[in-house]
Order: sequence, then structure tokens, then C-alpha cells
Amino acid sequence: MALGVARPASWTAWAVSAVATVLSTYALDLVATAAGLLAVTAGVLDGLAATWLVAVLVASYLAWYLGLRTNLVANLRLLEVTGASTNVLSKAAFELTRRRRPRVRRWAATSGYLLTELAKEVPYYAGAFGAALVADPVDATDAITFLAGANLGAAAYEYALGRGTTAYVAHRAASFDTDWVPADYLRDYYREVEPDEVATIGFFVREIAGACRARPVLYFGTGPTLHHVFLAAPVASEIHLGDYLDANLAEVRRWLDRDPGAHDWRPFVRHTLACEGVAAPTPDDVRHREELTRARVTRLVHVDGRCPSSEPRWATVVSAYCADSATGDPRAWATFMGHVLDRVEPGGLLLTAMLRRSHGYRVGDVTFASAGVDEGDLRRLVRARWGAVDGAVEVHELRDQPDHGYAGIVLAALRRPAGHG
Repeated sequence: MALGVARPASWTAWAVSAVATVLSTYALDLVATAAGLLAVTAGVLDGLAATWLVAVLVASYLAWYLGLRTNLVANLRLLEVTGASTNVLSKAAFELTRRRRPRVRRWAATSGYLLTELAKEVPYYAGAFGAALVADPVDATDAITFLAGANLGAAAYEYALGRGTTAYVAHRAASFDTDWVPADYLRDYYREVEPDEVATIGFFVREIAGACRARPVLYFGTGPTLHHVFLAAPVASEIHLGDYLDANLAEVRRWLDRDPGAHDWRPFVRHTLACEGVAAPTPDDVRHREELTRARVTRLVHVDGRCPSSEPRWATVVSAYCADSATGDPRAWATFMGHVLDRVEPGGLLLTAMLRRSHGYRVGDVTFASAGVDEGDLRRLVRARWGAVDGAVEVHELRDQPDHGYAGIVLAALRRPAGHG
């Protein structure tokens, strides 16, 4: 279950960004100024020594940073999914670097936002310390109290804006159930073996050698694809392909049934064979692996990562670019991925792959949300669910990857502890 929204027309995104910038600037100034004046009026820092005053001021900047960080993440998600921003300078930086790598775009957009926020600090310092210099009733303690209060007000505002922006993107997102088009996905991603799949297939070929042989293998969230399935055919007694969408399973069924209009997976079969050590795979080699795969696939099953499984566990589970690409919410990803982990039997193997720190990937003219997670999130979840992280976790930067909206991937081969039930 992925989420996506169509990117607005360019002029609309610019207009929305400009209006949002004006409104958010005035709202921030109002909230921060009111909080600062309230702190001074209440005398919350009166009588504190200079050292403690400075400590409170530093702590208020830390709070402001944490609130701002929430807003920056939300703004990136808004830009990547809708093309609009709550900061027009951030929007401009994002557009100027649109042809650059996603990491550069994110850095530019964040820098534009930060420059704007830092510039907003100047009037507060000028006003606070200027008043302390020219007005007898206002002293340095009042100035610091005002700044600390303003920072805390700004922190609360930034956090609220960030959470509101995240909720807005989620609310406006179209449902995977209604907006996902398998043909668009296959056309955009699987006409050739792109760098992310060069790395993924090579990794999976190497690591599946450690799987229990002659046992069923579950592919959880296979989508409309088969490019990772060919490598399991020599190992598995059966292959079970699971997905949430009937349209994806129907696309897989077309290939299994030799429908002339089914997607051509032969480039991926050749790459799989090459990774297995076949120096120059022949057409006969490719056909043999295709037929072996058809023979091994015995079940197409409906799976839903939001729900715990009631079926027996599998000795080997493969789940690639599934949970991370099914939601833009890291907490929902953790629930989804936790249910995938639960499907692995004690002593069993999980092969998984996910987009690294991506908030969105494009399919046709629609951008689907991604959870923005990385290898640290995966390790923490596995440790919490299985008690230990046993296996290989690799990070790959994608230098020559087409611009789909991500620039890195995480690959993992994880063994569930044998005594962990």
C-alpha cells in the first residue's frame, strides 16, 4: 500500500509556495514575539545568574533546532511529493538543482530554508539588545529572556508546521489501491537493469546461497515484478509470490502463463545468471531458468503488511523495496516491516532491500511516498524484534542511477536467531 500524489503544475506550486512563505513568516513572527514578551512579562528568568541565563538561552536554541528539523524533513517530503514548499527560497533552490542528484536537491532545499530562518533571527537580536541599550527598564536579562522565549515559541511553531505539513501530504496522497499502474512502473524501472538492481541482484545471488535448500521461499511484496525471483529457483522447493494488489499478481500471472504481452524479463535473467558465474548466458540458459522459475512458483497469495500473519513461517523470506515504499510514515514502516520479520522462522533467512532516506519515488506522473528510513532504522527494528542483528547490511550510493527520486539503497541478509521464537 503506497501513497502518491500528482505533482502540481509549475505555476501552481510556485504560487502556493509564495503564499505559504508569507503566511508562515508572519505566523512565526507572531508566535515567537508573543512567547518572548510573555516570558519577559512573567519574569521567568529574573534572578538567575549569568551562567544559567546563557544555559537557558542555549537550551532554547536546541529546542528551536529540534522543531526546525521536524519542519525541514516535512518540507523535503512536500517538495518531493508535490513540488510545493512552505519556503519559496527552498523551492527555488530545489528547482535550480532539479537535474542534479537527489542528495544535492535535498541539500539545496534545506540550505535555502535554513538561510531564511537564520535571517529571521536578526530582527530579534536587534530588537532585544537594541532595547536593552537604549531603554533603561530593559536590561540584558530581559533581552536574553525575550530571546529564549521567542526561541521556544519558534520551536513549537516549527514542530507544529512540520507535523501539519506531514499530515497534509498524507491527506492529499492518492491511494495505491486506485493510482498504481503496473504497466507504468514496469516501463519506468525495468526496461533495463539499472544500477540499483545491478547491486541488489548481485547481493541477493550471493546471500541466498546461505538459505535452507529445498524449502519454500516467500516473496513478500513482489509487485508486478519477477526480477528477484529467478535467483531463488535453483534453491527453493517452491516459490510463493505475495502482494497486496490483485493487479500486480495479475501481471505476474501473465508472465507465468506465457502471455505474449507480458513484460520481458530476459535481461534480468541474463544478469542473474552472470552473477551466478555463467560467463556468457546463452538464450538456452535464459529459457531454462525461466522454465525452472515457472515450475517453482506454486502460489500467488494476497498479503497485507499492515496485518500480522496467521500462516506458518518460512525458512526464507525475500522482501525488496516493499515496506519502505509502501508508506511515507516511518512508524507505519516499522509496523509493516515488523510483520515481514515475523514471517521468518527461527534460524531462517531474510533478504531485504530498501530505498535509503528517500521521501518519494516517481512512477509516471505520480510520486509515491517513501518512509525516509535507513540502515540504522533497520538495525534498530531487527534488534527490537529478533533480539540481535545477525548478518550483512550494506549501503550502496547510486552514482549513475536515473533520477527516480532516490540516490541510495540498503541491502540486508539477516538470520533470525535459532532460539528466538
